[in-house]
Amino acid sequence: MNDDGDLGGEPACWAHLVDQWDVDTVDEPDADPLGVDLAGLSESGRSGAIWSLRHGGDLDANVVWLRPDDTIDEHVNDDVDVLLVVWSGEGELTSDGRSVALRPGVVVQIERGARRRVVAGTDGVTYLSVHRRRDGLTITRR
Repeated sequence: MNDDGDLGGEPACWAHLVDQWDVDTVDEPDADPLGVDLAGLSESGRSGAIWSLRHGGDLDANVVWLRPDDTIDEHVNDDVDVLLVVWSGEGELTSDGRSVALRPGVVVQIERGARRRVVAGTDGVTYLSVHRRRDGLTITRR
């Protein structure tokens, strides 16, 4: 994916990285479920999720920061539609051959099954990614 190597899992969601990094989450039992002030978030040293919505409801949400010129390689998410809301910085999203310039205030709906790629600009890009919660993995007999 970048000079740090493959981070594993599906990079578009980044939820699999939440437990590995020092990420601000709303998992505390006393947390106010109606609102979270994300204004104080700061970029971490590595690209990835810098905040994640507590899990357990119908939605998953992550604030993702990509370092300058980092890339989320082309991939397909067959499970859910994804809404991206660009918070800061710039970049480019390519989805099924169409490109969208990412800058603060841009909202993009990426349909389930679309082939997509994100490239951060020279100052990096931060965006909110929201999608329906995915079902957990199940083990079945062949």
